[in-house]
Amino acid sequence: MRVLQLYDRLLQGACVSKRAAAEEFGVATKTIQRDLRDLNLYLAEAAQAKGRNLIRYQPSSGGYVLEGEGDHFFKLASREVMVVAKIILESRALPKNELDVLLDKLIAQAGQGDKKRLADAINNERFLYRAVSHNRPVFDSLWELNQAVRERRIAELVYEKTGASGLVERTVEPLGLMFSEFYFYLIANIHSSDKAYPAIYRLDRIRSYQVTDKRFSVRERERFQEGQFRQKIQFMQSGELLKVVFRFWGPSIEAVVDKLPDARIIQDGDAYLVEAEVFGRGIQMWLLSQGPYVEVLKPRHFREQMIRTIEAMRVNYGGNSVTGGH
Repeated sequence: MRVLQLYDRLLQGACVSKRAAAEEFGVATKTIQRDLRDLNLYLAEAAQAKGRNLIRYQPSSGGYVLEGEGDHFFKLASREVMVVAKIILESRALPKNELDVLLDKLIAQAGQGDKKRLADAINNERFLYRAVSHNRPVFDSLWELNQAVRERRIAELVYEKTGASGLVERTVEPLGLMFSEFYFYLIANIHSSDKAYPAIYRLDRIRSYQVTDKRFSVRERERFQEGQFRQKIQFMQSGELLKVVFRFWGPSIEAVVDKLPDARIIQDGDAYLVEAEVFGRGIQMWLLSQGPYVEVLKPRHFREQMIRTIEAMRVNYGGNSVTGGH
């Protein structure tokens, strides 16, 4: 119990004095020294940093502290807690009860002197927090479906499609989980389907699911990679792989680089030529959001689709459509 208490204090960022600890626990200072040495061996092994003293004497404090490379590597530093808390609050992805659980645990990671400071820093955002409208729990389904991904188990879903009046049943092969624009998504192949691209299911629209004992196989070269997929999909809209070329002359090319990190960009006078490979219909939504600063060049059918969409939008604002409108 004594060793655990010392460990907990060190994790909290406290400074442990051998003499004070010996008096508190009624043991010799050599005993505390041995406790600290044993903890050091355990921590070094856990961090795969054998030979390094993670618990070090700090002359300015007159005691022992847990140190890493700049910060503790067994807990989040206060500044790291702040970053994670801000991202979670901004995402609006969690219902309030799950948000509160997560924030409380994050703040508990901070050093003793920083807990109140951190709580005060996020109190206003926390009080005014508004989750996205579905307000459904996330933790359990995210974890259980992630297990299905890892173990390559087939899952059966009851799913509410966008704009559909009823529910649909799907048997899927879960490939990965992603987060984008307020929502978590399951990326999965439809079982026994010959589609060349995966389907995308918003987690909050999965009304029920069952992870079965049946397994599916994926060849290594076809293994789904979330990071690669994310760079080629916009607004989580599924569809075939599309090679698009457009001209961009907006105020900041960084907007394109951030949205399409794998794009090939060539300066063309005052504009840029951008070539990118993307999945699905989401790229059209993003290009339209750039207003008059883009012109789609290729492929031809996609350029024509953009023109039709822009004409339909013009009709909505009282203009006359060149192509006849509605």
